[in-house]
Amino acid sequence: MNKLATLGPRGTYSESASLKYIDASNSPHEIEYFGSIKKVLNSVGQSSDVAVLPIENLSEGFVSLVLDHLIESELTIVSEILLPIQFSFVSNTADLSSIDKLFVQFVAKGQCSDYIDALANVEIITTQSNIESLNCVIEDAGNSAAIVPSTSFESKRFRHVVENVNDYKNNQTRFLALSKESRALDPSSNVNWKTSLVVFDDRDRPGLLAEVLTSFASRNVNLTSIISRPTKIEFGQYNFLIDVQGHFAELAVAEAITEINKIAKVKNMGSYPAAKIHLKVVEDTL
Repeated sequence: MNKLATLGPRGTYSESASLKYIDASNSPHEIEYFGSIKKVLNSVGQSSDVAVLPIENLSEGFVSLVLDHLIESELTIVSEILLPIQFSFVSNTADLSSIDKLFVQFVAKGQCSDYIDALANVEIITTQSNIESLNCVIEDAGNSAAIVPSTSFESKRFRHVVENVNDYKNNQTRFLALSKESRALDPSSNVNWKTSLVVFDDRDRPGLLAEVLTSFASRNVNLTSIISRPTKIEFGQYNFLIDVQGHFAELAVAEAITEINKIAKVKNMGSYPAAKIHLKVVEDTL
């Protein structure tokens, strides 16, 4: 059986994204859980065949560690998954005004900053996973609370539950499935394709990015995202990670890549079906 690596423990959004990928791929996978992004990435091609990791959150932006690994490694993007992300505030304390500590995962903390900032005289204890936060508030005998995924608990388990405490009500995270083996997908099929590229800036010169963008714009190729990452060699030198609509084998995309290759180095990180999601706006329950 194929093995899939993702962030653990069970019950995380990473597991939900992994299960969604497995269901869409119609191929059974055994999920292997790791405690850090680096361990997940390093397992691909070793103990696992594919990894599923978060790459971008609606409010927090991109995950730099994953971006940098994609630049430096030979991993290929084989799929993307979008998940709605909702957090709840939970506590078993009888009086909410007596809460003196809050358990919250380091990423969730940034996505729920408005609610957290409104709490007075509360010690913020950062955890490594949302499930760790949940377990901490369950096991703690003091006046504690936690911010956890809304799908990770039963409401009757806690005295107080405040739903949807994330800053943005349509909060969502984009995940990528990564493999060392590229997938032979038919570009002529009726699929909304996305292609991810890295343009390496070996020579810092004026107008490079403008020329890259012109190569796509002149062929009516739409860019869905562009982000720069430092080369870590010299200040002022950057690599550009670009997502475009279309398959790399389509004429317009292929011509643009060929043109850019004349002025810079281009790495193709894969073409894959763009994820679709129908967001349901959640009403405020505060």
